Amino acid sequence: MPDGPDHPETWVFHLAMAWLGNPDHSLGYKERLAMIKERAEELGEPARSAFTWIPPDTLVHKADISYWITQPWDNHGGRLTLVGDAAHPMPPCESDVFNRMAPLSIFSSEQTPEGNKQPPNTIPSLLQRPSNPPPPQTDRGQGLNHCICDVSYLLSALDSILTNKSTFSSAINAYDEEIVPRGGEEVKCSVENGFMLHDWQKVLESPVFRNGFKPMKGHDDAEAKKKVEERAVSEHGEVQIKREKEEMVGKIDVAAH
Repeated sequence: MPDGPDHPETWVFHLAMAWLGNPDHSLGYKERLAMIKERAEELGEPARSAFTWIPPDTLVHKADISYWITQPWDNHGGRLTLVGDAAHPMPPCESDVFNRMAPLSIFSSEQTPEGNKQPPNTIPSLLQRPSNPPPPQTDRGQGLNHCICDVSYLLSALDSILTNKSTFSSAINAYDEEIVPRGGEEVKCSVENGFMLHDWQKVLESPVFRNGFKPMKGHDDAEAKKKVEERAVSEHGEVQIKREKEEMVGKIDVAAH
């Protein structure tokens, strides 16, 4: 909104259209715009007008969607780890606001590339916001939420290193052990959801399409809640439980001394 909310004629919008199929990389801006407007004719309002009213001189870029399932990596003894899209790129956007932070290289005072000593208080500077950060591009909640989670856990790991409670290796190993199953699980879920949303028959069968946004049947039932609480813990959940137990043992140890 360059001129504020009272001047909608100056607002700039970002529109995106996606469908399943093999992309034609030979198309130019005009051909892509014509194709989008043709497909928009079958949409309901206001989406139909939003696309068909796009000015004819608009440059329509293509954005191929790609992803990879999070896998364990070599963190070189705790000197390197991953956050954001580098660890778990989630379609459709795979552009978390912290994407420019990854991969994040971390060096201890004994492990700097040139062998120079690095004061411990310079480590947090690696997490400072870049002077020219990328604008938020994700239109989904998962990518941003997991980025925040990544940074929160990574900061805890760095804090344990700075306060001499842990070594680089053990702290970053613990961070990696948590992010790998969490990221992999969410990427697979995101991919599955993306395919379903591009299949009209599956959309027709979806709970949101059948029931709207009201609570699903059985979710307010005490027995249903009990079954949910008793269901098997996911791989990510098991890692979390293990981590919490280890932290609790450490606290009990300190209290005993």
